[in-house]
Amino acid sequence: EGGWYAVVRVPATRSDEDVAIELLNAQGVYVHPGHFYDFPTDGYLIVSLIAPEPDFNEGIKRLLSMF
Repeated sequence: EGGWYAVVRVPATRSDEDVAIELLNAQGVYVHPGHFYDFPTDGYLIVSLIAPEPDFNEGIKRLLSMF
């Protein structure tokens, strides 16, 4: 199965994996770190675009609250 994804550029103050884990633990938001998609540096998170719109909007609000 496939999906639609967006790349979100975030400050590269720590590893994408650390940011993804903190988002999951602190905000309940699941994203992929950029290295899953072969981004060569930190500062990239991958979000799914197939979530229901209210869930997506809430997830993005929570993601943005971390920065």
